[in-house]
Amino acid sequence: MRVILASASPRRRELLTQIGWQFEVCVSTVEERISRTLPEEVVEELSGQKAEDVYRRLRELGGQQTFEAGTVLVIGADTIVSCDGRLLGKPKSREDAASMLRMLQGRSHHVYTGVTLILGGSRERPCYGERPFCGERPDAEGQPLIKSFHEETEVTFFPMSEEEITEYLDTGEPFDKAGAYGIQGFCARYIRGIRGDYGNVVGLPVGRLYQEVRKLLRGKNLCAKNLSKKLVIFDLDGTLSDSIASIKYCADQAVAPWGYGPFGIDQYKYFVGDGAANLIKRCLTAGGDTENVHFKEAYARYREIFRENCMYQVVPYEGIPELLAALKEKGLKIAVFSNKPHEETVHVIETLFGKGCFDVIQGQQPGIAIKPSPEGALRILERVGVTADETVYLGDTGTDMKTGKALGAYTVGALWGFRERGELEADHADMVISHPSELLSLIE
Repeated sequence: MRVILASASPRRRELLTQIGWQFEVCVSTVEERISRTLPEEVVEELSGQKAEDVYRRLRELGGQQTFEAGTVLVIGADTIVSCDGRLLGKPKSREDAASMLRMLQGRSHHVYTGVTLILGGSRERPCYGERPFCGERPDAEGQPLIKSFHEETEVTFFPMSEEEITEYLDTGEPFDKAGAYGIQGFCARYIRGIRGDYGNVVGLPVGRLYQEVRKLLRGKNLCAKNLSKKLVIFDLDGTLSDSIASIKYCADQAVAPWGYGPFGIDQYKYFVGDGAANLIKRCLTAGGDTENVHFKEAYARYREIFRENCMYQVVPYEGIPELLAALKEKGLKIAVFSNKPHEETVHVIETLFGKGCFDVIQGQQPGIAIKPSPEGALRILERVGVTADETVYLGDTGTDMKTGKALGAYTVGALWGFRERGELEADHADMVISHPSELLSLIE
C-alpha cells in the first residue's frame, strides 16, 4: 500500500520514519479555509482539506483503477497552538514570532494536531469515520474511507527574558512552526514540562495515528471480506439486555443488613463488568467496608437473591431482537459470553429470546476465568468451529473490548449500554456504534 504524507513538514517526515513507515510526500496546494472556531475543529478541518486535495490530485493522475484495491493511504495533518483563546499558527514576521513567544513564556498553553486519513479504493460504503467526501455521494463507487481525529497536549514554558527571546529568534527556528517554537530543537531549554503526547507537539501524534490506521484497515477489511465473518459473540448485561435495575435490586438487598446502600443506577453501571464477586466488593467498599469484611456473607446473599430475581425489570434493548433475527437469516452463528453466573445467564437469555435462539451460551462457571480473559470465548469458538478472524465481538465496556482483543476478534463497542465512548476507544474498540442496526449495516 502506498502511504502519502500530504505535508512538507520535515518534523512529520522524521516522525513517520521513526515508527518504521515507508511513505511518499505530496504537498497540498489547497488554499486553506477556516469555518470553525474551536481549535480542535480547526485542525481537523484543515487536515481534511489537505488530505482531500492530495487524494483528488492523485486520483486524477492515477485513474480509478489505481484505487480499486484500496492501495493508497493519504495522511493530512495540521498543528495549531491555543493560548487565551487565541489561535497561533506560523508567525508571519520576526515581530509576530516575538509577540507569540512573549505570550507563551512563563505559562501553559495547548497544542492541537488534527489528522485526516483517507484510505482510497474501497467500493463499499464507508464504515468508519463516515462522512461525505468532496461533495460525492457517500455510497458512490470508489468511495474512500475517511477518518479525522485530533490530539491535545498541554505545554508549560519557563519564563524567558527579552534577551533569550532575541537569541531564540536569531536561530531561525521559530519561523516555520505553529506558536513560533519547536519543542524538539533549541527551544527545549525553555520547556518546563508537557502533559500529553510529545509527538503531537512536534507535529504528528504517531502513536494515535498508528492505532487509527489499524482501525481503518480493519474496518475496510470487515466490509470487503464480510463473507468470512461467521460468528458474532455478544456480551449480555448492557449489550443484549438492559438489566441494571435487576442488578441494583439484588445487590442493594445483599449489602443492606450492614447499613450499606442503596446505591444509584449510575454507580451500578461502573460496579458491574467483571463478575458478581467484584460487584459486591465494590458495593461494600462504596458503603465504607473498605476491607470487605462482610464479603463472604454479602456475596452468598447476592447469589441467593439473584437466583430468584435475575429477571427483575430486565428487557432487551431496542433493535436487538431484529438484529439477532437478521444475523441468523444471513447464516451467521450467534453466541453469548457473560460474567454473570452461567445458570442465570441461560435463564435470562432463554426468557428474553427463547430457547435455541443462540448457538452457544457461556456464563461464568468454575474453572473458566472471567473476562477480560478470553478463555470462555475460546470455548465458544471451539464449539462453533470458527476462528477468531471470523468473529465479531460486541460489548459495552472496556472489559469487553479487552476480551475481544485478547481473543483476536473484531471488537465493536455498544454505546447504548453501561459505559461511554471514551472507555471503549481507550481499550481499542475497532468500531463504536450507537444502535444495534449499525452492526448489521457494517456486516452488509
